[in-house]
Amino acid sequence: MKLMWVLALMVSTTSMASDVVSISNEIVKETLSAENWQLSESEWSRYQELLNKPEAYGLVDQNPLVVLGQFARNDEERRRYAQRLVAIDKKRIDGLLALDKAYRNAWDSLYPALTPIAQSLPERVSLFVTANCDPCMDALKEWRTRGVKVDVFMVDSKGNDYVLRQWASAAGVRKSDVAERFITLNHDSRGLWFHLAKGESTPIAAFEQEGVWSVISLPSS
Repeated sequence: MKLMWVLALMVSTTSMASDVVSISNEIVKETLSAENWQLSESEWSRYQELLNKPEAYGLVDQNPLVVLGQFARNDEERRRYAQRLVAIDKKRIDGLLALDKAYRNAWDSLYPALTPIAQSLPERVSLFVTANCDPCMDALKEWRTRGVKVDVFMVDSKGNDYVLRQWASAAGVRKSDVAERFITLNHDSRGLWFHLAKGESTPIAAFEQEGVWSVISLPSS
């Protein structure tokens, strides 16, 4: 009986130790996550609380800055999270563009006599447009004529849905196109166009493949 009691105590102690280690690991993991996003403990706690609210449904896979910015309590807080997002996106996009350039240079260096196989059109592109831009509307029609789905990002809408809807109406976007997600209408609130365009004017089309963004033009008919 005494032996059984000792064994039970050992099992209980081992289980408690395991729970302590597990809890400690979770605390370390949360701390590292908060530090990675440059968030204080209170900000991280608010982020986790927001994820449990009905309004945050579907945002579990979004990064903490997006969630906190979307549910910011004032303009200053929203501006602060937006600035962090821009800084992170710029660093990431600059790295992706540098990798794409290095890849092309490596190809030219290793296989100077070979031309890469012509790239087939992607299934979907991001098209960056501005209001009162006829070439932008023509570009949308051209991509759709080729069977490519288009995510429209308006650069100068300042988040105004009315401006975006007016542009879509003028461009001939049908409700069925949007409902079936052949076309999506978005604001370029994160400044992706600025980093991809490199000084070029709209329209600019780009697509993402294996984490690398590339600007793409329609091939000649």
